[in-house]
Amino acid sequence: MGGLSKKATLLQELAPPAAALKIDAGTLFFDDAFTGQPERLAQALITAGALVEAYNHMGYDTVALGHHDLAAGEAALKSLAAQADFPFLSANLADMEGSLLFEPVAHVERAGMRITLIGLTGGPQTAAFAGWAKILPWQEVLPPLLARHSAASDLIILLSNLPASDNRAIAEKMADIHLIIQSGSSKQNMRPQLINNTLISQVGHDGKYQGQLTVEWPASRRWQAQERPILALQKEYDRLGWMLDKIAKKGGAEVVYKENKAAYQAFQQKEERHRQLAAEIAKMATADKKEHPPAATYTNHFHPLHPSLADDVTISKLLQRARKKANQVQRAGAAPNRDSQYLGSRACGSCHEAIYLAWDKTPHATAYQTLVAQDQNHNPNCVYCHVTGLAEENAHLGAALPESLQGVGCEACHGPGRNHRATAGLVPLPLKPAPSLCTSCHSAERDDNFNYQLDKGKVHGP
Repeated sequence: MGGLSKKATLLQELAPPAAALKIDAGTLFFDDAFTGQPERLAQALITAGALVEAYNHMGYDTVALGHHDLAAGEAALKSLAAQADFPFLSANLADMEGSLLFEPVAHVERAGMRITLIGLTGGPQTAAFAGWAKILPWQEVLPPLLARHSAASDLIILLSNLPASDNRAIAEKMADIHLIIQSGSSKQNMRPQLINNTLISQVGHDGKYQGQLTVEWPASRRWQAQERPILALQKEYDRLGWMLDKIAKKGGAEVVYKENKAAYQAFQQKEERHRQLAAEIAKMATADKKEHPPAATYTNHFHPLHPSLADDVTISKLLQRARKKANQVQRAGAAPNRDSQYLGSRACGSCHEAIYLAWDKTPHATAYQTLVAQDQNHNPNCVYCHVTGLAEENAHLGAALPESLQGVGCEACHGPGRNHRATAGLVPLPLKPAPSLCTSCHSAERDDNFNYQLDKGKVHGP
């Protein structure tokens, strides 16, 4: 949720025209990690409510429902929908009798075009969610919807939480769906892929990027075929142009390559190739236009939500309120720590004083306080990597830990120490934890600068 205030700023900086469409394909409100842990529900609802309020502020047009969004139950989801200024969409989320629980489609107009948006919820087709909902197969729900809306729509967009293989199958069979925005299939950004007459794209779901797809949509309602020769030339031209612009922003080739004659000559060759491509494209364009009627084109960007982006003031305030409220709920409902196997690093220091004093100066010692400073110490997705003695499934108990375990202490790497101390060291502890223990938290998604071989020595001091 921390990137929302930067996302709002980025959307303003992109200065979208009145034709902009703001949509989300799902898996937005909940994860299913708290299923079976009702003590986490109150916090999850506070977070979800803040997300709705933020999306209202950013002017979203619609959000599809992913199956993780169902984890809090029907009443919670209906309550969130009532708070939203935009519709929740799902054409295949039904009650146990088969009646749809939310609107299947939404209609908007942009730039004189009639756009139909359809939502599909992922999950096994036969799955029941706590006896209140089931997922209907897309093969059953999509054909009648397309028959009803295709003729009156200039552009049809599917917001899908289905697996990527299902989305490809939909594209192969249903050419009336022009664009599929999918979610939940991967943590990585996926550049648009054209299948049949359907473009499929996805933004990674860790909230590190904002996707922007700009579409030129003619009356033909057809995408340009990717195999056309002029498109291959255009792709090479654009790639070279991007590289040349990058060098120009650094002061020009004379500056960048002033001490590398071979590199400077190679750059000049690229400049010449860029000019040749411009001439070839211009020559081919007239013939290509006669052979191919005007077709749809797009440009795609994944904008990183860099820390340097300013925070939107309104979003920052509502998130701060939500975090404080969630922290209050957590403190009120947290159970005391009952795992007596963990002693805390101070206990380790009674025998290993030098190592303890060195560790106490490392970022591991204050890892939990970094969450407190950012009002993220209620967030179970963060907490378990910043404390000692909790796993991901019980990370919601972080506030109940004694202060000696609020940080990444000795026992986070070497295991609980009670038996080791009670037997005066006769029960050994692992001296060299496996690299996988480190990378479970210092993963590429969380810490792309981590290098095990270089960083392992910093655990016991700078």
